[in-house]
Amino acid sequence: MGVGTTQSSNIWLDASKSKGLQLEGRWLRRNGQIVAEMNLTNRALQPLDGFAIQFNSNSFGLIPLSQFNPGTIFPNQTISTTLNCSTNGPVQKMEPLSNLQVAIKNNIDVFYFAVVLPLNVYFDESGQMDKRDFLQLWKDIPEQNEIQFTIQNTKGLSADDICSVLQQNNVFTVARRTVDGQELLYHSIKYTNQVFILSELKMQRQNATLTLSLKSRHLSAIANLSEHYQLLLDSAMPAKLM
Repeated sequence: MGVGTTQSSNIWLDASKSKGLQLEGRWLRRNGQIVAEMNLTNRALQPLDGFAIQFNSNSFGLIPLSQFNPGTIFPNQTISTTLNCSTNGPVQKMEPLSNLQVAIKNNIDVFYFAVVLPLNVYFDESGQMDKRDFLQLWKDIPEQNEIQFTIQNTKGLSADDICSVLQQNNVFTVARRTVDGQELLYHSIKYTNQVFILSELKMQRQNATLTLSLKSRHLSAIANLSEHYQLLLDSAMPAKLM
């Protein structure tokens, strides 16, 4: 099964700029593995074949795990294919964190593009932390490594709704408590490179503004994470009242 929220397909290569090759794709996490789903369309006047793909070094060591071999694509034909990936490759910090530079080759030429992967494809299934371990790590990480954001609960999600959509995306609920009318939700994330992110989400009734605090030993790992939380909440459907 795939991890909860997935992005829609985007154009990675435009046929007008890549000699007739149109490449659309999206990234998802399926059965603990990162997968690229791609549609390749031939808008040239001759068949396209001899395909190969290569990733530059990146923040998470993402590399193709399987051969990229969609076969021969004839003019005006579209072929769908998937590319399984692993995170055992060379590492180089990128900006933004999940930016990936790709080279794709065929019998015509070599083409280059960059794509920013959704962060949740790097959220490992083993990210659930014990309460005591969470609390100890929260104390051990210095205060300057905590960053606070505000995000919007535009759909009026309940705490249960929020925990559900986060859990579907490998953001694991560690604890929940209520203090002075505020509901506090604590979650843990583990990236595929073993870096942990701890989060506290503060909710108040009748208030769509949520306060998100993120903490990690590695500040760069927090970089775009608040935007991803917002995307997950925006994608969620509130539970129906019986």
